[in-house]
Order: sequence, then structure tokens, then C-alpha cells
Amino acid sequence: MAVLDGFDIDAPRWDQSTFMGRLKHFFNITDCLILPIIMQRLEKHRFMQKITFLHAPLQVMMVGVFLIFMVPAACSLFPQRCSMAVSKLEPDLRESINSQYGDRISHVYFNKGL
Repeated sequence: MAVLDGFDIDAPRWDQSTFMGRLKHFFNITDCLILPIIMQRLEKHRFMQKITFLHAPLQVMMVGVFLIFMVPAACSLFPQRCSMAVSKLEPDLRESINSQYGDRISHVYFNKGL
């Protein structure tokens, strides 16, 4: 049995704070050509030649399943953290921040979310 020293399955392989790191991670977990390959292989079977009326619904279902998994993966490519100048906040919130921290804080950071 091989021993993997220093390997952490939960740690990302690439730096997720950079666009290139997220892009590499996205292409590592994604295969964009899988649907045409699957359909091409399925269409060779005799049972698929008999049920040609189900090709379109099958492809739509497969695209739907891929989208369920691909949309979160695609959203992970772009940073969800955003900043805004304190001067552009609502007056009440701006006053609260200025009263607590003074002029030391020029920007606030927030999670864009989905």
C-alpha cells in the first residue's frame, strides 16, 4: 500500500484566489465533450436505433443533469468576494462604520453570493 505523505484530499490543487487557479480547477473537474461522446456511443446500440423518438428527450435530460453540476462549478471560477467604498454605502450604515472605525476603513468587503 502506498503512503501519500503531505497529501490532503480536501486541499485544492491550485490557488483558488486567482482566476487561473479556479480555471485550472474547473477544467480539471469538467469534460465538455462528454455528451456528444455518450450519445455517439449510445446511438450504435440496437435499442437506441429502435427508440429514435427518445433521442431528443434523452439529450435534454442529460443536458439538464450536466447543468445541475456545471453551474456551481462555473460559478466557482469567479470570485464571490466584492468590495465597495464606504462613501457609496447607505447613510445610516456609513455613519455606523465611521462612528466605530473612523476614517481607517475606506472599503468594505461582502460576499456576492448567488
